[in-house]
Amino acid sequence: MTRVYQVPHQAFGWLVGGTLLASLPHLWSGPVWLQLSLPLLLGWRVLAHRGRLSLPGRNVRVLLLLGAVLGTFYSHGTILGPEAGTCLLVAAFGLKMLETFRFRDARVVVVLGYFVLATAFLFGQGPLLSLYVIAVMMMLTAALIGLHHPRGVGNAWRHLRLAAVMMFQALPLMVVLFVLVPRIEPLWSLQMDEPDARTGMSDSVSPGDIGRLSESDEVAFRVSFEQGVPEYRERYWRGLVLSRFDGRTWSRADNAAVDAIDYDWFPREPEPPWLHRLREARQGEEYSYQVILERTGRPWLFALSVPFTDGENRNIGMTRDMRLTHQGDVNQRLAYNVRSYPRAARAMDLDERERELNLRLPGDGNPQARERARALRAQAESDHAFAEAVLRWFNEEEFHYTLSPSRLGDEHIDEFLFSTRRGFCEHYASAYAFLMRAAGIPARLVGGYQGGEMNPLGNYMRIHQYDAHAWVEIWLEPAGWVRVDPTAAVAPERIEFGLERALDERGEGRGAAGVFSRWRENPVLRGLGDFTDYVQFAWQNWILAYDRRDQLALFEQWFGGTSPWRVAVALGIMLGIIVLPLALWILVRRPRYGPLQREYHRVVRWLARRGVRPRSGETPRALIGRAAVELPASAEPLRAWGSAFESVAYGADGGNEQAWRELRRAGRALRSPIPGRSRSRPGDGEQAHSADSER
Repeated sequence: MTRVYQVPHQAFGWLVGGTLLASLPHLWSGPVWLQLSLPLLLGWRVLAHRGRLSLPGRNVRVLLLLGAVLGTFYSHGTILGPEAGTCLLVAAFGLKMLETFRFRDARVVVVLGYFVLATAFLFGQGPLLSLYVIAVMMMLTAALIGLHHPRGVGNAWRHLRLAAVMMFQALPLMVVLFVLVPRIEPLWSLQMDEPDARTGMSDSVSPGDIGRLSESDEVAFRVSFEQGVPEYRERYWRGLVLSRFDGRTWSRADNAAVDAIDYDWFPREPEPPWLHRLREARQGEEYSYQVILERTGRPWLFALSVPFTDGENRNIGMTRDMRLTHQGDVNQRLAYNVRSYPRAARAMDLDERERELNLRLPGDGNPQARERARALRAQAESDHAFAEAVLRWFNEEEFHYTLSPSRLGDEHIDEFLFSTRRGFCEHYASAYAFLMRAAGIPARLVGGYQGGEMNPLGNYMRIHQYDAHAWVEIWLEPAGWVRVDPTAAVAPERIEFGLERALDERGEGRGAAGVFSRWRENPVLRGLGDFTDYVQFAWQNWILAYDRRDQLALFEQWFGGTSPWRVAVALGIMLGIIVLPLALWILVRRPRYGPLQREYHRVVRWLARRGVRPRSGETPRALIGRAAVELPASAEPLRAWGSAFESVAYGADGGNEQAWRELRRAGRALRSPIPGRSRSRPGDGEQAHSADSER
């Protein structure tokens, strides 16, 4: 009959605490059933350890596992994928605590804890989370150390200190491997299928869409400039160009329309003529900067107009509407270098198919807006004059900039322009683009962000989700595509100073998010916010953004190349620099034993491999007597060695060479294998295993 393994008391607390804390990041945002079940499972295990409850039998454990699988499927619709798989793993982690029937079960719990900790980086990679993971790793390691100590030997805090020393010793080696070992895709680059993995701008804009983003204080991306920072009113971060309008929603053009005009380009492909013209027009005002984009789950990138990358990331391309795009969704933080030349847009031509695409309107609907566009165009001398006339109309009439506009019906352009006259940036951009198209001027909606605040500690800019914005680009000869922001005609302070200022002057706010933003205006809180954001920026810039390109550049700088032998030599040198001092330190701190002590410790190690470990305060004679009982096949050699040891240690002829020869001969006879005698005993006397259960 299998007897239950009793986890040593000095390891049990670390094991339970490590299990709970390793799971905590997943419990924080996990399903309710997981949040409730894991503490209950751990509580059950604690009561069983204290003898208040018995551990569940096989049938109960099978039912609990089935419940975890069904709960995962109910919460995620699948049991596959990073989110569902992690949820099931955490549930199984808790269930494993209920079946620690053997010593190796307890070790499996620790190993599972390490793996659960690693999966926390699927959902966050900040420096605070990394420190948290290290702290919990030390706790699990302390549990592992305690598992390998006999009961009554050592204490829990000493094991934690030893775990901390081990991690400190491993830190230099970890740094070397991080810097020099060839880079692979990190764990957190796995595809996330949950809806909340997609953040920020979507691929369509309807009334109210961007207004909802204003409620978020999350950082969308950060930008560090090499030279020249644009003024606030010029910080238009283009991400999406929306050319298709169905009467309510602006969206990207369908594939058939864009494929016909040679729309996308990536570095592995021949350059289309429009890209060549843009490159030739790179002159005048220039901005050079790096963008660190947060994970969005979408392929579009953000940059100032007109952006050109350094070409090192071959997954970043450019589109005919002068924006950057990524080949595949951005499922991890992405750093890319950009040079923007705003004046280069003048070199772009307008294909007839592109003109038709950007003039298209639904066949009917919004008759008042169409009529107003025709009337104003008839009075204007040119397209440019008409565009200015519409802006004056927005500025002089009673239009209001607000986060809480009135609800609009099917004829939402007419209702907004002639009835409610209350709207956010997408309302004004949509109405303006509609009027332009109704007057025969090609127009398109542009979605992205406008603004950004500088962090003085790191001299970089952060752009938040509440900086989301929509504006319009119209085609005017001979200037080409011209940016027009109708919001500036109604709320110029939004473009000059940001959303908070514009809403404050109108007596509005962003609810709880706005209150929090005003708290940050306190000098102390603002300084603390700048510091924490700078730490986050530095972590992203130096740790998370370290990729194969940075590694190759480092090898070029330090070793003059990246051939295999250079990499091997570099690793050998760095590992030698790390390992040699550590080895010397261990040798210096190693206890200095005399000949008799060395002989005794050889036998102690031999016994430990067979599951017999010395107890606190146990004499050599008592140890040998107990070992002879627990290892009957070795009883005779053990007694012979014990007799020889006592003769050398305590006898009057302890210095006699003959006594020493007898002791060494007895030690060799004890440690040498004897036919029919097992070299190792399955199980551990302190673990109360049976041989069958251990096998």
